[in-house]
Amino acid sequence: AGGAYVPLDPSYPPDRLRYIIEDSQLSVLLTCSGVLSPELTAGCMAINLESQQNTIAEYSTDNLDLTYSLDALAYVIYTSGSTGKPKGVLVSHRGIGNLALAQSHAFGIKADSCVLQFASFSFDASISEIVMTFVAGAKLCLATSESLLPGMNLLELLRQKQITHVTLPPSALAVLPHEPLPELEAIIVAGESCPPELAAQWSQGRKFFNAYGPTETTVCATICLYDHHNNNLPIGRPIANTQIYILDELLRPVPIGVVGEIYIGSVGIAKGYLNRPELTEQRFIINPFDDSEKLYKTGDLARYLPHGELEYLGRIDHQVKSR
Repeated sequence: AGGAYVPLDPSYPPDRLRYIIEDSQLSVLLTCSGVLSPELTAGCMAINLESQQNTIAEYSTDNLDLTYSLDALAYVIYTSGSTGKPKGVLVSHRGIGNLALAQSHAFGIKADSCVLQFASFSFDASISEIVMTFVAGAKLCLATSESLLPGMNLLELLRQKQITHVTLPPSALAVLPHEPLPELEAIIVAGESCPPELAAQWSQGRKFFNAYGPTETTVCATICLYDHHNNNLPIGRPIANTQIYILDELLRPVPIGVVGEIYIGSVGIAKGYLNRPELTEQRFIINPFDDSEKLYKTGDLARYLPHGELEYLGRIDHQVKSR
C-alpha cells in the first residue's frame, strides 16, 4: 500500500508500547482480540483482523497499482539501545531489496528450500528470514512459540518440518541437542559472538555462517562462511553494495591487524532515527572519503585480518583504558 509498518510485540511492557505508538504517530493499527488494551489503541484506527475477517475477504486480491521510490520508507524498528528510550530506525525498500538478494545468494536458498522463521516479528532478524525466503520462491515455516523453544522442542521442529536453513543466536544453538539433521543445509548465527567450537561442532555436513550487522544498516552487513582451518570465527566480508571501514578516533583508516571502530557505508543504510535529529547526526556521518555518501558509526570494535576478513572485538564503550 506504500506505507511503512511498525511491529509491536504484545509481550512488551505497556509503557514501551505506549511510547512506540505515540512516538511513531501510528495512523492504523492491525491487531487481534485481547492483544492490546483499548487505552493503548485509543489514538489510532485499530482494525481487528479477526472480527473483520469476512469484510477483508471481500476485497480484491489483485496487486495495487502503485508506484513508489526504492528510497521510500518500508518499516520502523525500535531498538532498545544501552540507555534511554527506544530509538525508531527508519529503513527503506532499497535496503530490504539488497538484503534479500545478498542473503539468498550467500546462503544458497533455492525454490525448494524451507526456511524457519525463528526471530520474533518485532526484531529485524525476522525481516531477513522473510525476504530472503520469498525472493528465492522458497517456503517460510512459521511455528508456535512453544515449538521454537531452544532444546528438544526446536530439534523436533527442525526434523518434522525438514528445515533446510535456520538463523539462530549462538546461545540457542548451544543448547540444541547435537543429533542428526540431514535436511539442514545451512546454519546462520547472528546477534551474539559465536564460540569457534560451536561452529566446528555444527558445521559437520552443512554450511555454517556467521553474520553481523546493526539494525541501522538493514539487518546484515557482513557474512562469514566458517572454515575448519581457522581457529577463530570472523564476521567475514561485506555483503553486496556495502563497504566496511575500520577507522581511528580521527576517522583515519587503521592498518591491517590494528583495532578500530567499524563504520558502515551501504545502500541499506537507514535514513536515520525517527524524531531524533541530533542522534541521527551523531551516528550517520558524512563519509570522509566520499562526501556524497554517509557512514553509520556502529560503536563496535574490529580489525581486518590478513586474509581480508573482519574480526569482531566487542563494543567501544566496554573498553578499559590504562594510563
